[in-house]
Amino acid sequence: MLFCNLVNIYCQEKIDYSNIKKVELFLLQSECRNPNSYNKFQTEYEQKTFFNKFKSSEDIPNDRCEFYIDLENCEIQLTPFLNTFDIEKFDWNSSKIVLTKRGIEKLKILDVPLNGSAFVLKLNQKIIYGGWFWNRFSSIGCDRIWTWQHPDENELKLRFGLGGFKCGTDSRIDKRLIDIAIESGK
Repeated sequence: MLFCNLVNIYCQEKIDYSNIKKVELFLLQSECRNPNSYNKFQTEYEQKTFFNKFKSSEDIPNDRCEFYIDLENCEIQLTPFLNTFDIEKFDWNSSKIVLTKRGIEKLKILDVPLNGSAFVLKLNQKIIYGGWFWNRFSSIGCDRIWTWQHPDENELKLRFGLGGFKCGTDSRIDKRLIDIAIESGK
């Protein structure tokens, strides 16, 4: 039995995290803003008291972040905004989505408000994480995962924290999320 287990370890397929297929981006049915955000405090004293509990903004619980997306309670559109014909590949290592020409064209016509438009990244129909399409002309920062719409590029670079402020943990670095989704597609 032990021999079989050792053999299976060496026979396992190595996952190429830089060339993941079957990724789709879904928009939300509505804005789904976070009612529990740290920005919802009524007074400056309440806000200062809250922030003083944490060593850094990245220690703040995710569900208290301004741009936290409650993936269990926010309604996701049924059809993907960017599907497998629009996305050439997803590079988990560099948090980059490479788009096809069709994907670039779809992105060009997406109307993104100044305070962003939320999306959900799925692999094999499993939610990996949420993020925000951000308006390049916005002066508002985003404390979670975000990306620009750049009309001349075929890549969406998914970043964490815009404007120098990051809140909570960065889901882009949790390989367990992607491993579960990859495993479900086998």
